[in-house]
Amino acid sequence: MLRESPKPSETPDTTSFRDWVCARQKGDTTRRKGEKTRDRIRLATIDLLNTVGYVDLKVSDICRRAKVTTPVLYLYFDGKESLVGDILSEFLNDFMSRSTGSTARSAYQAIYDANLQWLRAARSNAGLMKCLLQFSDQTPEFARLFSDTSNLWYLRIAQSIVRRHPSEAGNLPSIHLQIHALGAMMDELTRKLFTGSDTELRKLIGDVAPDDERLASFLSIIWYRTLYATDPPSADLLPNEAHRTRQSRAKRASQAGQAAPL
Repeated sequence: MLRESPKPSETPDTTSFRDWVCARQKGDTTRRKGEKTRDRIRLATIDLLNTVGYVDLKVSDICRRAKVTTPVLYLYFDGKESLVGDILSEFLNDFMSRSTGSTARSAYQAIYDANLQWLRAARSNAGLMKCLLQFSDQTPEFARLFSDTSNLWYLRIAQSIVRRHPSEAGNLPSIHLQIHALGAMMDELTRKLFTGSDTELRKLIGDVAPDDERLASFLSIIWYRTLYATDPPSADLLPNEAHRTRQSRAKRASQAGQAAPL
């Protein structure tokens, strides 16, 4: 059974899901003894998912870490799958889908804020990101939830773009599909970067965008160019990206001039 989504005032600002859950538990002063035991089991499971993953997770290890007996664990959860499903659903629906709280005044800044939050959360919870894939592969019901959550998030982004640009209302399906493609790019990149062993990709990113801020900027420019068919305003970019974008724009203008008919 899934927990209620936390109210905004109860949601701590952190990139670590474990710290987020722990802070929310401590902030709930109405918890009874049984609820505290349940929460202890969940925290122990989060720790193990981050270190050993879903496939190698054992109920006996959870009980040992949470300092409870196996029968006690089964008082609160039907088993390993039920417990992990509860945690990963909260991770996916409440934590990774949090509002950025962005006060951005431009479309590019809003995209950048969202991508930076995603990258930071993915880096801080690499073990859980890997578990999302493992659990989806083995649990069709969760795979549908994962897909539905992503689809809803993509649709909301597409609708927000149409709200900014009402004249594009007739193009909502096309914008929605573009968001799907861009979202797939983010999912695959973060999967390889934080949960895989693609050393070549990590080296490439280290050379081009060696920190989360510059990687978010690099990716957000791709988003903006795809959605708006132009470069974002230079004033919105990090200094290195603004310089790179000006160079790219000048090169394209030069090539266009060379190709123009006499």
